[in-house]
Amino acid sequence: MKNKNLLKFITISFFLIFIFSVPIITLFTEDKKISEIENKILTQLPRISFENICNKKFMKNFDEYTSDQFPLRANFIKLKNTYNYIIGQREFRDIYVGKNNKLMEKYKFNKESVDKNISNILNTASYMYESFNIKSKLMVVPTSIAFYKNDLPNFCISDNQKYSLNYINNSISNNNYLNFYTPYDILSKNKDKYIYYNTDHHWTQLGAYLSYLDMFDYKYDNKILFNNYNKVSDDFYGTYYSKALLPMIKGDSIYSYSNFNNFKIEIDFDKTYDTLYDNDKLNSKNKYQYFLHGDPSFAIIYGDKNKSNEVIVFKDSYAHNLLPFLTNNYSKIHVVDPRYYNIDLEDYLNKNPNITEALFINNIQSFNSTFYK
Repeated sequence: MKNKNLLKFITISFFLIFIFSVPIITLFTEDKKISEIENKILTQLPRISFENICNKKFMKNFDEYTSDQFPLRANFIKLKNTYNYIIGQREFRDIYVGKNNKLMEKYKFNKESVDKNISNILNTASYMYESFNIKSKLMVVPTSIAFYKNDLPNFCISDNQKYSLNYINNSISNNNYLNFYTPYDILSKNKDKYIYYNTDHHWTQLGAYLSYLDMFDYKYDNKILFNNYNKVSDDFYGTYYSKALLPMIKGDSIYSYSNFNNFKIEIDFDKTYDTLYDNDKLNSKNKYQYFLHGDPSFAIIYGDKNKSNEVIVFKDSYAHNLLPFLTNNYSKIHVVDPRYYNIDLEDYLNKNPNITEALFINNIQSFNSTFYK
């Protein structure tokens, strides 16, 4: 009986020490603004005021603050997720852990957001065609879960991306100013190649190159695909890993086509580089930013000087490792990210009369949210 009471006393004491000491330690520990491993902005200490206390906002925000600023937070999350994995859990923040520890993101078709994006793209494409005689193409890229369903856990829920792509295609048909292209078929044929990262939502540059060749109807063979395709990193842990945080997951390798390296690029109106790749980013957490120097809101890439036509690209980050190949086709590539830069399109096109084409490049997950406004 004494031993039982002693054990109960120790357990309760440990629990009380834990729940009271953690907030105190948190308060006296320097706050972190970002959790790089989780790819998350952390909650900062909330402002104390009579109003915030009365409406209970302070305690709610303080709970989030102590959770986000928890000492050794990432290690505790890894430990917790590992335990849950051992007892059978295979979904972590919409990331499924499949066979051979393959990570894939749940996809849920959002008709409302897709319809809004389609409508806004149609309006923009129509305006460019009627006012500047510019024709457009919409490229929507599937994510990895579309091709590796046999590797998924039995209980997973994910909508059919082929259906979504067909829905987008049917919604923009019957006009002469906007075409639709998806690399679904070419990626499906090559799904046994390393075309998607395992720990990240992006495709690899091999996947992008396959799609580029298919979109422009270029012939290829396997030997050409791997010419000048070199490994630049082998410890990339991307957005999927940041959500799952399972220590048994191995990092990805990053490869790039070196022959598309030496091109001038201007970024965000104040930076100029002589290469499309940024080696410094390979030393950071988000190594995918190696492509196109991060996540620029605006850029101009100088391509083939023997070409006269230019293209404007509206994109998300899936376009970053595809854009180097467009240097074969255009003298200039004007790059706009609608999430970060609200371009005055009329003024810009008037100042750049050599723009003859427009491309909208997105992965299906970003198209599945309200991206174009």
